[in-house]
Amino acid sequence: MPTKIYDVVIVGSGAAGGVMAAHLARAGASVAVVEGGPKINTRTDFNTHAMPFEFPNRAIPTIKPGKQGFDSERARGLGGKTQTWNAVAWRLSHRDFKGKSIEGAGADWPIDYPDLAPYYDKIEREVGVCGNYDGLKDLPDGIFLPPVPMKCSDKIVKKGAEKLGLKIIHVRKSTLSKPKDGRPACHFCGNCMAGCDVVAKYNSYDVHMIPALKTGKLELIPDSIVAEVLINTENRVTGVRALNRLTQAETEIRGKAVVVSAACVQSVALLMMSKSKAYPNGLGNSSGHLGKHFIPHFTGGVQVFLHDLIGKPLLPDEGFLDHAYLPSFMHERKRDYARSFGAQFGYQNRRSVGWARQVPGMGADYKKAVKDRMPAVFTFSPYGEKLPDPKTFIDVDWEKKDKYGLPLARRNVNWTDNDMKIFKDMTNWSKEILKSAGGDIFAVGEQPQTNHELGGARMGTDPKTSVLDAYCRSHDVPNLYVVDGSVFSSASEKNPTHTIMALAARTADHIAGRFKKGEL
Repeated sequence: MPTKIYDVVIVGSGAAGGVMAAHLARAGASVAVVEGGPKINTRTDFNTHAMPFEFPNRAIPTIKPGKQGFDSERARGLGGKTQTWNAVAWRLSHRDFKGKSIEGAGADWPIDYPDLAPYYDKIEREVGVCGNYDGLKDLPDGIFLPPVPMKCSDKIVKKGAEKLGLKIIHVRKSTLSKPKDGRPACHFCGNCMAGCDVVAKYNSYDVHMIPALKTGKLELIPDSIVAEVLINTENRVTGVRALNRLTQAETEIRGKAVVVSAACVQSVALLMMSKSKAYPNGLGNSSGHLGKHFIPHFTGGVQVFLHDLIGKPLLPDEGFLDHAYLPSFMHERKRDYARSFGAQFGYQNRRSVGWARQVPGMGADYKKAVKDRMPAVFTFSPYGEKLPDPKTFIDVDWEKKDKYGLPLARRNVNWTDNDMKIFKDMTNWSKEILKSAGGDIFAVGEQPQTNHELGGARMGTDPKTSVLDAYCRSHDVPNLYVVDGSVFSSASEKNPTHTIMALAARTADHIAGRFKKGEL
């Protein structure tokens, strides 16, 4: 029997892969989504409501006992990281897309805000994003469901920030504040980053891929770890070589086009592993820039006890986590560094009580002191934008292999003078805001920590200095695309997933258009 040839083979089923699959299938393309992890039952498989004391080592596993997936970078599950993300959904602004032109630092994207705005609209209509219309220049408004009310702690910090001339806004999340398309509104029942068992929070499996199966054009292929993107002598990719996660048996999945959406670092690593005579340094890497320009977000952290809440009644605070946000405000201020920062805050919940070690005392008095401070714990997490530098890059360790025999991806991170200036400033501003709010600081992060992973296969207009064009298509291989955080030309300080989804929708339109023209 001849091997089936799909129109498009997509590697990965997360934010990019799920959106891409649904949009292409609805456009009439036959699509295979190849996912390294298993099929996930969102409603039953996660430890959404579990508590640390239920487990011997006080660490809550992501998946319930006996369930598979989410145990390594190469074995997650259908829906990818959208199953366990925090769902924060910001649009990038003109300043984010054209930062080099405006500030003279970093890199411009080959697209601008007007190019992506219609696709932000599409995604917001499809998934539901709650938020407020704030009219901020650097944080464009979108199509929103009503915002979720701020917590008491958020309002206290908001007043403290206002004393310093700073604005705190409602967070924007791909989590429903009103029922939509059969999904209920969030009822604040569990930990968002441990799965949402009612799908009030968006995940790509339930919201995009399962409905797209009804088209008859989409096939999901789980438990298949892609080891190589295949290319022929005519410089066209022909599909992927995959290993069965359970048996390690090899198979080939063929397609007229391939989209790599395995998440930033793993996508770059997969392209590096896909070497050939034509591309000895990695597939589509004639520029030598694959793996370069790695620009992960970096975070700080300040924890306080808010005086106004010490000793107040303890109320349930699970679900939704952060309700408010400090948007970037430094772009218009004098400073000695490029770029800016924003801050998420208010994550405190019953799963995280390590702060109790900071409370002095013993016995009954100690227990009372901890109980009194439980409602008052407040975590402030600023996010800074990293600029590209030669010492921060992604590569693979050809000597060290994982259990599937594949080389391990490596993250090489260097903190530049600009990074450290942002880190110091955002930490100082965090402390000042919290002091103004009447907070007693008990912990301050002393070094930046990486967070959202971005860059490594960036978009650009010049094939000599970038890997992809304005439609996330390889400069080198005409039917190869990459869509995830790796394509970012610059990071901004904003959470990236909403932009990844909009890019996926835009790229899907581009691919569908090429099929109609007979180019693929």
